[in-house]
Amino acid sequence: MKQDGSFPSSITLNGADFFLLQFDRIMWKLSGQRNVCTFAVTLQERLEYEDLEKHLSANSAYQWVCRLRLQQGLPFTLAKWVFKASQALPEIEQYQLDEQGDLPESLLKKPFNIEQQSAFKVSLVQVSGAGSQLIFSWHHALMDAHGGETFIRHLGSPEAMQDVEWVTSEQGSLLPLRERADIALKMKEFLCDVSRLPFISFTNKSKTQQAVHYRVLSFTQAQSELITERARKQGAGFLVSAFYLAATACAVANVQSKKSPLEGDMLIPIPLDRRKRGVHSPILGNQVTFLFYRVPLAALANVKTCVAELIAQMKSLMRSENPSHYLVMMDFLRRVPGWLYRMQLTSPTKGQMASFYYSDTGDSLDLYDQLFGCAVTGALHYPPNMYPPGVTFVFSRFHGVLQLTMGYMDSALDQGEVEQLLAQLQFGLLGETSE
Repeated sequence: MKQDGSFPSSITLNGADFFLLQFDRIMWKLSGQRNVCTFAVTLQERLEYEDLEKHLSANSAYQWVCRLRLQQGLPFTLAKWVFKASQALPEIEQYQLDEQGDLPESLLKKPFNIEQQSAFKVSLVQVSGAGSQLIFSWHHALMDAHGGETFIRHLGSPEAMQDVEWVTSEQGSLLPLRERADIALKMKEFLCDVSRLPFISFTNKSKTQQAVHYRVLSFTQAQSELITERARKQGAGFLVSAFYLAATACAVANVQSKKSPLEGDMLIPIPLDRRKRGVHSPILGNQVTFLFYRVPLAALANVKTCVAELIAQMKSLMRSENPSHYLVMMDFLRRVPGWLYRMQLTSPTKGQMASFYYSDTGDSLDLYDQLFGCAVTGALHYPPNMYPPGVTFVFSRFHGVLQLTMGYMDSALDQGEVEQLLAQLQFGLLGETSE
């Protein structure tokens, strides 16, 4: 491939990218899996392998992204994605299923050696007597869920995408060094305080590698509308995601209380998309910061109380510029050697990082109607790997219908507890109508 002049020869990882790269190293030791995002799109018609291959081979953006390799360099230098023109494109793997259902386990557990292999891969699943599924996998350090959705939508559009937007640094890098250092130090002090032990956790520490499993909870159109209405009545207003989070937190607390008496609060880091509303770029690089909630045990008694606590904390964190300061800290720490960075991440809580992980992709999946000339009947995110606490919840809405993907490790939940948790989640979201 002759490199298009619109694509750079390298991209410097921003602070959020570098954070997720170190997260990958931690998770690799625990589960043998990488920090990989997986996005499954279901097509009404059958998409032939040859047609998919032909479309992708003609797309210069796809070819460029697939030839990026991670280059970390010497200590205290910035990590980069470097374009390697001589690299072969990754194989498009093909699977055959007898009927629509759970994805093959081997498909959800792809190894990603991003220093020697592509950080973006495509798989095609053919379903007997039905349409096809496209499975897109990419390393989390390359782009976030929103960026991945945008890139994939362009790949499957009638007009091949020729321009990819990227960001090489955070806004914090424009500040004087001393000011950045002061902000980073204050943010670190805040994180040490908010993550003080004890806090609620599912995980039982284990020295053996843990298997990862997924469950999908889907709602009907009528149920989704009821959940939105309940969010308003429970005090969330237009912040329906706060209601999702409150229902999740109360369900987690309920199930955990059956295992052992609850002690401490609940620590929940929430990714916050920095894109302006209605703007779907830049694509590459993680355009997120984080909010850190510490929910008191008393607020987990019911969903309405938890919603009020979350909204109050959100307002306080936004007023204190907490999200922007976290960006500055992540940007400031990009030159820190990986081993030291990872030690700083885990040492305040003795290896534990949260009560659980949560994200809400919003309404972005409403933009999926067609892909590669085929009608889209479903789109679903599978969460990246789960470093302890071992449980991740991803809410999304496809054409207005709510769905939830839960990923969990063996050390966090057994099958009985999984069923309890899903039942409690349904009750928290739907109320008595879930019976």
